Amino acid sequence: PDDFGTYLEIVGFIEDALMVEHELHGRVQLAPFHPLFEFGGSGPGGIDNYTNRSPYPMFHVLREEEVGAAVETLGGDAGVIWQRNVKLLEAMEERLGRGVVEDVMRCNTEDETVADDVEEILKMMKEESS
Repeated sequence: PDDFGTYLEIVGFIEDALMVEHELHGRVQLAPFHPLFEFGGSGPGGIDNYTNRSPYPMFHVLREEEVGAAVETLGGDAGVIWQRNVKLLEAMEERLGRGVVEDVMRCNTEDETVADDVEEILKMMKEESS
């Protein structure tokens, strides 16, 4: 789980070899998640990295048709989801602190007040977007 470089090599192999060999491009896509995920240009401390972090290395295989249908419901802009998630993480960090965000993202908290705080943040975000 600590070797993000090797994980990216595996994801690259799946995308560049297996998906090509089985003609899966345009039919499925991979969404990578890793405990050390880091977007290029973000740096290791970027809160946005948590949108693709997970307790264990994994990836989701998504059907392009279903992704396309979901994006259409967002007015054709898939980035809306990522932007909303980053905004949530930034609000959590501002209100609860970076350590709590890291604990929540690692599923290391049993503090019910944190869940209540996150629920309140989500409610405020929903009201703002209305």
